Amino acid sequence: MRESRLDTVLLWQGCEVIRKHFLTYFALSTIAIAQPILDLYGKNTTVFSAAKMTSLEVSIFVLMVLLVPALVATAIDVISKAFGPRVNESVRLWQIAVFSFLVGLAIARIAQWKGNAVPIAVGLLLAVAVPISFDRFKSVREWSRWLSALGVAVLATALIQLQPVILGTSGPKSDAVIGRTDVSVLQIVFDEFPLYALLDSNGEINAERFPGFARLAQESTWFRNSVAESNFTHQAVPAILSSQVPSQTGGPFLQQYPKNIFTLFGGKTAIDGIEPVTSLCPHSVCHSDVASSFGFDVGRYVKFVRDAGYVYGHRVLPPIARTRIPSIEGTWGGFGAVANKFKEQFDTGAFSQVDAISNGVAAFVNDSSQRVEVVHALVPHAPWRLTPDHRVAPLSASITTQNPDNEDVVRDTYQTFLVQVGAADNAISELIETLKQKGRWDNTLLVVTADHGISFMPTLPQRHTDFSDIGQSNDVYRIPTFIKFPKQSAGKISDCAISNLDILPTIIDVTETETSWEFAGLSVANECPAGRTRTVVSATGETAVLSEGFEVVKERSDYYDSVVAREGSLRRVAGVGLSASLVGQALPAVANSTTVTGWSVTQKKMFTNVSTKKGARVPSLITGNIQLAKPLDVGTEGVVAIDGIAAGVIGELSGARDVVSYTAILDYGLLTEGAHTVELYVRLPNGQLERVGKPS
Repeated sequence: MRESRLDTVLLWQGCEVIRKHFLTYFALSTIAIAQPILDLYGKNTTVFSAAKMTSLEVSIFVLMVLLVPALVATAIDVISKAFGPRVNESVRLWQIAVFSFLVGLAIARIAQWKGNAVPIAVGLLLAVAVPISFDRFKSVREWSRWLSALGVAVLATALIQLQPVILGTSGPKSDAVIGRTDVSVLQIVFDEFPLYALLDSNGEINAERFPGFARLAQESTWFRNSVAESNFTHQAVPAILSSQVPSQTGGPFLQQYPKNIFTLFGGKTAIDGIEPVTSLCPHSVCHSDVASSFGFDVGRYVKFVRDAGYVYGHRVLPPIARTRIPSIEGTWGGFGAVANKFKEQFDTGAFSQVDAISNGVAAFVNDSSQRVEVVHALVPHAPWRLTPDHRVAPLSASITTQNPDNEDVVRDTYQTFLVQVGAADNAISELIETLKQKGRWDNTLLVVTADHGISFMPTLPQRHTDFSDIGQSNDVYRIPTFIKFPKQSAGKISDCAISNLDILPTIIDVTETETSWEFAGLSVANECPAGRTRTVVSATGETAVLSEGFEVVKERSDYYDSVVAREGSLRRVAGVGLSASLVGQALPAVANSTTVTGWSVTQKKMFTNVSTKKGARVPSLITGNIQLAKPLDVGTEGVVAIDGIAAGVIGELSGARDVVSYTAILDYGLLTEGAHTVELYVRLPNGQLERVGKPS
């Protein structure tokens, strides 16, 4: 009996020791790991919506980030006891040292200490000081356990920040009464789509380059003085779908925007939506990929956790270590989860960006009854890889979602963007044809708009703006908006000062829907509201009044014409710089180059068997290096030829020295079925051509 009581006491003491050690690990891992991750995710809840994480998955993720590091460390601590007290103590101190090192790196990032030396030095200092202090001083050991209370605070903060994600809602009960049951609604919201890109020199839709949008303008009302409400998707799309000025906090969730197009018409008529970023439609209304708030998908969860590791690395580690981690730059909310989701969709040939439109249109036309269909399509949003014939171009490391001070790189980026706008144009052409073939054109209220635009000005952000540069701000906020009203027989141009807050009230007006719900926008179905003041907001809180009209969009179109000429078809996008006129022409036999000794093409093998099928890889963008025999004069350019015909221009040779890294956008139309020969020519400033030949 005494031995049994002694065993119980020893067991209790052992558990108490384990508990104390767990609290130490928990305190350190909270500071080193949980707080940096949960703070970042809590301030960027859009990533959960974009990754389509369920409430259950998010809850498990929070608990995992908070508890698993400490539990793993505790388990290792317990296992090490089998090797004796000295090994056990050594393992414990080493684990404390690792957590302390990470704490030092986290502190360095919070303090914004640049470079590698200082963060690593701080981390090493703590990695030495904390274990020694823990081993020598009882007060330090007690303090480390009391510090575990931070974990509770971090958990409470995360739960408050993630409340819209974790706590689901079905939205309010609608009181809508639809008067026009013979009118269906199809709403297409493009992403990152500025109006200036669509214009020709006369300020009209560029029919040669974008025939789909030109046809749409000819058969609908083009509201060419339309602005976006916000410059970021997680605010701009909810503003469109709910006609509410977006909040500066929170995310694109139903709980935050309960009165929206889905909850208004849900239960009143057939309605569905494709929401790749937002989560405004209740599960009971829309047929989403996520069955319920309590669903759990192992594959999705594992990928999300993997990408959370990437996020943590970029959040905490010094530059020397971050270079080895997959980039999260330019992704939704700055997270790799969605970036990799996009890449995987391209790799599997799903083409979610344009397929979203065709899938939404198919669901719309296959329902003979009244229907409301909403499609947010992630096109022409980056990554800019699609050609107009829906093949997939390679990526270039130099083309990112940040505008550098290098005009050649910015031009390359704008070229790839324009080519992908062609994919959006193709989708619009198919949409119009489908609606007409299925007899749904006349009775459909078709709305085509964008959440916001994008800017390609050197050194300036592509989407963020504080309104200090009005040209860049107009790039971001001036968007295409077309509304084809039921029975509309001819195109019309309207200069009414509208914002995309007006779209939902217009839908309500046209369908003659009665509701007590109030919205921020006004209907533009029958008249232009007088005295409009359009105040737009930035995702970072700045506001501006956009009082000017369509003339500022024409000015922006003129500016970008100097970057990539707007004349000619989309194939002409490959013709830039001083060599632009050569693109599309057969190049003559010329002498071998004395300025370039050789060149390489990363995508060389792709030219041996080009396919024209949808989803096929096509080398319409190439990258590589060029070796120079001597420094080149300013104005020197490279001309890439496919089967002897000039297909693209390399501007990086101007004034170049030594080895040149390049990116070139090629005429995708020259890449027909079969094998092709790719060669390089050099165009000197005086116009003389020299032949370099095939890549090595």
